[in-house]
Amino acid sequence: MQLQRGSSQDGELHYHYSWHQQGQPVNFSFQLPEQSVHQHISSFRRYSPQLEHTLMRQALQQELGRQNIAGIQVELPPTGFPLPLKVTARHAADARVLQQQLTAHLQQARQDYLQRIYHTELTLKPNRRVIMIDHPRIVADALHDLLPVAAALQQKFPYTTTREISQFLLDWLQRIPYQELYDRNMSSAAGFLPPLQLIQQHRGDCDSKVVLMAALLRLLLPDVPLVIVYLPEHAIIGIGMQSQSSDQQLRLDGQNFVLADPTGPALQQVGEIAKHYQLYLQPGIVNYRKL
Repeated sequence: MQLQRGSSQDGELHYHYSWHQQGQPVNFSFQLPEQSVHQHISSFRRYSPQLEHTLMRQALQQELGRQNIAGIQVELPPTGFPLPLKVTARHAADARVLQQQLTAHLQQARQDYLQRIYHTELTLKPNRRVIMIDHPRIVADALHDLLPVAAALQQKFPYTTTREISQFLLDWLQRIPYQELYDRNMSSAAGFLPPLQLIQQHRGDCDSKVVLMAALLRLLLPDVPLVIVYLPEHAIIGIGMQSQSSDQQLRLDGQNFVLADPTGPALQQVGEIAKHYQLYLQPGIVNYRKL
């Protein structure tokens, strides 16, 4: 795939993609405000356990200063998540109440940090607690900035089906250079790029491409159910549409989802998933999040 980029004096960034599909030339163009690209989901950051711990300790010290109860001692481990707390006071009842209050305060400080950087804490099967990027929230917050891309798609396909537009997005995204996903359990988000940054940098890992595809489908087809399906070191999208006999699909919460993988570089069709991932596509064991 060839990408031509340019900018105009009015602050618009121009993107023109061209490739061949089944021997036929394909072209796709759109413009994005340069300001939108620079400011897009600007508070997204990679998760840092060290920074999280520092912020929580600061929150704890501030709360202790506000409480100002005589005879209190609070012990924390030197590193790691500072729970459970060990609180001692002159009266055992005071210690119990204060421990509950401080624990709740620390948990809130932790949630505030995760929310600020677009992360969340989830339990993934089988019973694995992880901190990971809040993909549904990024999809929702990216919709406004992606309106020019969705408008270009709508103009290119004024009359189309869910499968046709999904296949076009696959054809486009699979050709964007792939960037490896780092270990999801490490929660580093080292390879993730929010949608406009993926477009600007012309690269992305599986999570990044799935989020961009999901956001554009949500704009173009607001009533179509969507899920992100998490596989070992991989992510794909499930689309609630009419299936074909050859489709790889998954039934979740009473809804059938046709699966698609925009990652690339393999050029796969809607409903086609690599065989080594199909083992994990079982309703009772697969991890997913609705969009």
